[in-house]
Amino acid sequence: MAGLMPKPLWIFQVFANFQHVIRGFIVFATVLRFLSLAWVALASGPDPDAPRFLEGDLRKIDFDVSGFHIYWKDRLRLESPEKALKIQIGGIVQVDSGYIGANSPLQGDFPGLQGYNTDFRRLRLTTFTTLYETVDIKLDIDFARQQEIKDFWIGMSNLPVVGDVRVGHMKEPFSLEELTSSTNLTFMEKSLPILAMSPGRDVGALCQNTALNNRLTWSAGAFVVTGSFANMGNAGDRLSHIQGYAFTGRITGLPWYADKGLRLMHTGLSYTYQDRNATNMDSRLKLSTLPESYLTYQRLVSTPSFLNNGMHMIDQEWAVVLGPLSFQAEYVHAFVNADKADDPGFWGGYVYGSYFLTGEHRTYDMKKGFFGRVKPKDNFRFFGVGLGAWELALRYSYVDLNSGKIQGGKERNLTAGVNWYINPHIRIMLNYIHADVRDRAAPPVDHGNADIYQGRFQINF
Repeated sequence: MAGLMPKPLWIFQVFANFQHVIRGFIVFATVLRFLSLAWVALASGPDPDAPRFLEGDLRKIDFDVSGFHIYWKDRLRLESPEKALKIQIGGIVQVDSGYIGANSPLQGDFPGLQGYNTDFRRLRLTTFTTLYETVDIKLDIDFARQQEIKDFWIGMSNLPVVGDVRVGHMKEPFSLEELTSSTNLTFMEKSLPILAMSPGRDVGALCQNTALNNRLTWSAGAFVVTGSFANMGNAGDRLSHIQGYAFTGRITGLPWYADKGLRLMHTGLSYTYQDRNATNMDSRLKLSTLPESYLTYQRLVSTPSFLNNGMHMIDQEWAVVLGPLSFQAEYVHAFVNADKADDPGFWGGYVYGSYFLTGEHRTYDMKKGFFGRVKPKDNFRFFGVGLGAWELALRYSYVDLNSGKIQGGKERNLTAGVNWYINPHIRIMLNYIHADVRDRAAPPVDHGNADIYQGRFQINF
């Protein structure tokens, strides 16, 4: 089947040749932005009556250069004369730090697990360009650890019947937690089953739309299973050595929606079918997950790589918002067609609850079917009264990677979290995770426990 794949997309190869130029642009843009911010702040002085910490000064960025209008509205925006070209520039900075402790069974099998670590979890630059109100282009690059293309697609919006159409490298429409932006997740990392089994990003074509006054969303796409472009220079190689083909769809509904989202119930169903070649080594399947922490590279549960003909996977979603109180849950099951491995099946799920002590609630995007950014009622301010938003959360997650001849292990995690939203752009997160690992064959783990204490400082715009 790999022979049927066309030559690598030229656009990725061209992009790879300009990675050093892009890096220089990032440095320049960052310096320019902070110089502008410093100039505005020094010129105007502190403003105790500003509605938001820093946001008041950022909103003062509003000027014209060579006909382009440059201003701040949640992120830096540029508009050409007559608005034929619109560019939004945003970014994410996430710095994680913490300690992992493990009992003797895990220390013996994973000697690098225990200890302290500090790391850039994400360091991303995002640009979103609109041409003549019809064509959209998104480019999202992560510079943490190694350069990686996250999103790189071209699309058109508001087309009849099909709605939005996109072509490029993007997330497959699968899982509520997967599709929710990393900056808006309740916990620092996604849950065990989503980390282990969600297809993530691939190259393909996608269409998505809404119905019933945005009470229903649907999306469907066809993808080439390539995995992550963790090295931009190797993007062409990833396209040449494909793992298979995928057809993925998702449908969500709002059976209950009241008070502009203050109270709601979300339900959803995702499905993906991956077609693989049982004789192609590039098509081997491996499912594994980190222990809901990127302070380690050790995957406490993991299947070996094994040949297969394909895989069916379903995901059931449910969430409810009752003002400051909310709950969310998902169940994932993968059915693998692999005769030599006795056609294994893997599954997992999670459930969590969260509560805002300061009265806020989770915001829901009706056009996309997932949750968005939390906006504090009263942002934290150095001068004046303002506490920001405070949230408490508790999650239980489980994944079972044992089936037939495959014994990748079982893991259950209990996670407690505290989130402080200083304003819509800055958040501090604290998570405690107790991980329990059992029944893994290689390396053999009978009853391993780990305690993870981690925190994050996050800026997104």
